[in-house]
Amino acid sequence: MEIEDVAKKLMGDFPMYAKNVLRIVDKKSEIKPFKLNRGQLILHDKLETQLAETGRIRALVIKGRQMGISTYVEGRFYWKTTKTKNANAFVLSHLAESTTAIFRMVKFFYDNAAHPIFKPALKSSTTTSLEFDKLNSQYRIGTARSTNIGRGMTNRYVHASEAAFYPNSGEIVAGLLQSVPAENSEVIVESTANGAGGWFYEQVMKALRGDSDWIVIFIPWFWLPEYEKKCDPYFTVTAEEEKLAALYSLSNEKLNWRRSKIDELGSLDLFKQEYPCTPEEAFLFSGRSFVEEDCLMDAERNCYTPEVEGSFKDGNITPHEKGSYKQWIKRIDPDERYCIGVDVAEGLAHGDYTVAQVLDSLGRQVASWHLHIDPYELGDQLAALGKMFNRAYIIPERNNHGLTTIRRMQDLGYPNLYVEHTVDDAYADRMTKRAGFYTSSKTKPLIIDNLAALLRKRDSGIADVELVKELRNYVIDDKGITNAKSGCFDDRVMSYAIALFGLNSMPRNRKSKVAATRYEPFDSVVGY
Repeated sequence: MEIEDVAKKLMGDFPMYAKNVLRIVDKKSEIKPFKLNRGQLILHDKLETQLAETGRIRALVIKGRQMGISTYVEGRFYWKTTKTKNANAFVLSHLAESTTAIFRMVKFFYDNAAHPIFKPALKSSTTTSLEFDKLNSQYRIGTARSTNIGRGMTNRYVHASEAAFYPNSGEIVAGLLQSVPAENSEVIVESTANGAGGWFYEQVMKALRGDSDWIVIFIPWFWLPEYEKKCDPYFTVTAEEEKLAALYSLSNEKLNWRRSKIDELGSLDLFKQEYPCTPEEAFLFSGRSFVEEDCLMDAERNCYTPEVEGSFKDGNITPHEKGSYKQWIKRIDPDERYCIGVDVAEGLAHGDYTVAQVLDSLGRQVASWHLHIDPYELGDQLAALGKMFNRAYIIPERNNHGLTTIRRMQDLGYPNLYVEHTVDDAYADRMTKRAGFYTSSKTKPLIIDNLAALLRKRDSGIADVELVKELRNYVIDDKGITNAKSGCFDDRVMSYAIALFGLNSMPRNRKSKVAATRYEPFDSVVGY
């Protein structure tokens, strides 16, 4: 086979190209062919899938330390720029030394390419750029110091490295994105986590909720085969490690490596940030979780796929993927009593969500409805949802926009609304009645503490993994107040806590389900 034919074949397959053309210096300081590891292969597949589906790449990559993600992206962009005319690549790093290391890697690719055919002639070569003569393409690097960085020319390929550590990250990345064409372009933003806040964190949270065009790709530490340490004969796993091993299929060697790395870093929280197991775990935050992680892990293990998923309107369910309505039972039991807790939002397309959680009389989650909807229209739809669930006991939150929903349901004559009885000091201690649940500094701790207690007892009844994800981002701040972390939502959490509260106040059936039976006396004289 002629070298031109070989080159043509390699130019169409990056993993094969990397293995046969590119050379890297590994962690043992040895020059080796760039053979993609497991994490890099999964990253490649996800990027190629998005490119095929949308015609472009917009990816947020959360990673641990030393995972080889920057190496993959530089190799990919070198592959692209050395075969494409008029295609500029720009790489932005957080520190000057990191920028230098990245460019040294790119220059190493060029200098050590397997054959001259993979080394297009250079028009210029500086300490920050390679310009390919006949292709009219450039590979440039920069350090994140100015909001104008990278704007000087059109960049088809952009790599933002360790973006969570940029100063003024929102302005810098927003400016850089203005240099990228909308179509046939690639933007890969990768970083280890740097706390709950900033552009990278907020974009990841939005993407995980499905509220943006970006995809989130997470590379956990345990995918790398070298992250293992030989165990001595007396090695025994702790209860926490046993759960981790079951959840992520970790060997004792990986657990031993994790244990030694935690000891080296001096903090479990720091290990989770540097070597996370999940995207949520990656982001450390000020404040502590309102419930222990092992309780949430157990709750997550008990979650399962809904039987029905789709859209709900006027009592009808239209099945489709990624629907706002999920139901975990095949059919609604006509003899069961259901309770619906509702957190009402304003209904704006990019604001908080309205969420309705449906529980059965045993406190098991049987349905969830999560969407943006006008509060007035919500009244109609909640009445229909309640009717579908045997005229369920509905507890809407009456704060703010909830009043509109409650009044609409009252106008419709819905028969089974929660009514709060309180003693009103303003009217000489007269008992007053108000429909709906009022969340205040007094009532909120009661319902959240109840939810936390059930999670600790492993009796929360949660079926929805998305609810568990929200619970992981629900924290207690320095003042002892519980709220979602910055950039996150707590609508599922609040609606579920309200629904659990409703179980305790749900009216009991007045009709007995056991029919009275008349017995004939054995002896008509004595009557038995």
